[in-house]
Amino acid sequence: MSSKITRKKGQSGRAKVVQCIQCGKIIPRDKAVEKRKSALRLDHRLRALLKKQGAYISGRRSIVYYCVSCAKHRKYV
Repeated sequence: MSSKITRKKGQSGRAKVVQCIQCGKIIPRDKAVEKRKSALRLDHRLRALLKKQGAYISGRRSIVYYCVSCAKHRKYV
């Protein structure tokens, strides 16, 4: 589930830079491929049991960025 952000090189000012999570390369944010990940710290059976009882379980969502070559290598693009 990656969001497609097109590169707008001539239409805006300097884009913020991000670091590729795989190789560590510094790239502009509009050129990077972003991947959203969710981290749940509970076992899936325990999570289902708690949800069935009506508990609210918060999940942490994070966004990681890949450069084009790393995203291509991992077949995200």
